[in-house]
Amino acid sequence: MADDKEVERLAKELESLRTAMSQLMKSFEIASQLAQNYLKLVNIYAQHGDLSIDVVIPQIRHDQIARDIVKILFDTKGGNISQIARELKAKRGKASRNTVREKIKHLVEIGVVDEVNSEKGKTYTLRKEVINKWLELIGIPIKFDQL
Repeated sequence: MADDKEVERLAKELESLRTAMSQLMKSFEIASQLAQNYLKLVNIYAQHGDLSIDVVIPQIRHDQIARDIVKILFDTKGGNISQIARELKAKRGKASRNTVREKIKHLVEIGVVDEVNSEKGKTYTLRKEVINKWLELIGIPIKFDQL
C-alpha cells in the first residue's frame, strides 16, 4: 500500500515535470522566433540602410518620391492628393500636387495603392497585401485583417 502511494506520488511529479517542460519548450520556441526575426531585421537594414515599408516594393526602389509617398500612406493610413502633398512637402521641403498625382497613379497601376471614391473625392490607401507583406517581413505574425 505504501508502494502504491509512492508510485502515485511519483506519477504526479512526473506529470508536473512534463507540463513544466512543455511550457519551457514553448517559451524557447518563442525566444528562438524572436531571435530569428531580429536577425532578419538586421539583415534588411544592412541591405537597404532603412527599415521602412517601401522595402517590400522593389518597383519603387529608385524612386525616392514614390517611396516617401508610400511611407506617408503607411503612417497616415491614407489621404487625398492635397493631404499627401502637404505631408510630402513637410518631409521633403517641396512637393506639387501634380507630381503626387502622377506618382499615385503609378502606385495604383503597380498594385501598391488603392483608390477609394468617397463623397469628398478620391482618397488613397496602401493595399492590404502590401501591409501584410510588410508585417510578414518584419516578423509580426498577424494579418492586416486581424488588426
